[in-house]
Amino acid sequence: MRTLTLSLLSVVLLATIGLGWMFDNFYNQYAEQTKVQQKDAITVLEQLGGNIAHSLDGLPDRELFLNKWQKRWQEDGLYRINIISLDNFPMPEKLLDNVKSGQPLLLETDDSIAIHYFLPASDELFILSTPPIIVEQAGSFTNFLLTSLFYLAMLFLVFLWLYPLARRLLALRKVAKSFGEGKLEQRIDVGSISYIRDLEIEFNHMAQRIEDLVNDVKLLSSAVSHDLRTPLARIRFGIDTLQEEDDPVLRKRFEQRISDNVNEMVELVETLLNYARLDQAMLELDKSSVKLSHLVASCIRNKADDNITINFLSGHSNAQVYGDSAYLMILVGNIIQNAIQYCNSIIEVELIEKDGHVLLIVSDDGKGIAPEQRQQILKPFIRGKDNEQNVKGYGMGLAIVKRILEWHQGEIKIDDASTLSGAKFTISLPKFESVDEFG
Repeated sequence: MRTLTLSLLSVVLLATIGLGWMFDNFYNQYAEQTKVQQKDAITVLEQLGGNIAHSLDGLPDRELFLNKWQKRWQEDGLYRINIISLDNFPMPEKLLDNVKSGQPLLLETDDSIAIHYFLPASDELFILSTPPIIVEQAGSFTNFLLTSLFYLAMLFLVFLWLYPLARRLLALRKVAKSFGEGKLEQRIDVGSISYIRDLEIEFNHMAQRIEDLVNDVKLLSSAVSHDLRTPLARIRFGIDTLQEEDDPVLRKRFEQRISDNVNEMVELVETLLNYARLDQAMLELDKSSVKLSHLVASCIRNKADDNITINFLSGHSNAQVYGDSAYLMILVGNIIQNAIQYCNSIIEVELIEKDGHVLLIVSDDGKGIAPEQRQQILKPFIRGKDNEQNVKGYGMGLAIVKRILEWHQGEIKIDDASTLSGAKFTISLPKFESVDEFG
């Protein structure tokens, strides 16, 4: 779910910081332009007031001009003019000096803007008043528009993020529903770009595991019905014969046969129970770094046979894998035991490193395995057709190998041995790099 979390954080940061920064810059540019427009309007007013003040300063009949002006602009109330004595408008000395030097004094309130000019001839102040310059009227709509665009852009980004997620979730729901209806072959197509890629992969792993378990149950039930029927029939026949037989020697012989058949049934039941326990063992794996060469060498020593030669190549390799050493020992032991059972006299075991994986290659000089049987013999209770009568066992060894490999993200491949002309088993396990990589 790491991809989902990162993508969600990216969208949130882009939507809040990125869009906010973009719209703030746009609004600041607009506000700056508004201020410039307002400043330009005030500059025009200052020039207008300056011209009127200059005209009034030398005009003999200023009252007539003031009256006509007030009457002309009284209805609109835009530009009002007035003249007051400098004594009636106290101000700081420094500010007074600036006004007397010819600089207009701008005073702004919520209701009006008043520009004051000094009239040197009469030592008075000329005042030009006007209502506030409302340049922001268009800005209210602009603010609303920018806010709306911001939220629309956020919604669009969230939609772009949610749409593929919703599609993948709907696809996952559809496959899960079909799987729940008994279509165990259903799998979800893992997207190359998907927020829930890890979830999809885990779902496929779960589905494959459930399908394997169901198939195993079918195979187990079939094998039990087949393999138990024979010893049960023998036991029944032996008991019936024993009841009719009075000869002590024959009775003892039949009793021994019945005992052998009971032992065969016990061995089969124990094999079934051991295989069933493998499904619970996955929850108890104790993984650590394992030096595979030491483990393989130990298995070869335990399987030593005077009639079979086992050549171990690359015995000094330092290749390490990450897994449960106990189950890896079972895996290697089953592979070597399988080669011992089906070889003539020679087995080669090779350990190499390739493309981030450790390869364990076990070859023998036996009859080999036909291509059409190579996938079948990895299932429980399936053995090579040509060797079913010659080799004792129930066909569980390679099934256990396959199950342990699934726990360790490994693979098994069966080919023909190039030098020994028998079967070649290639076990591939990820090379140990760090604990977090396999955690």
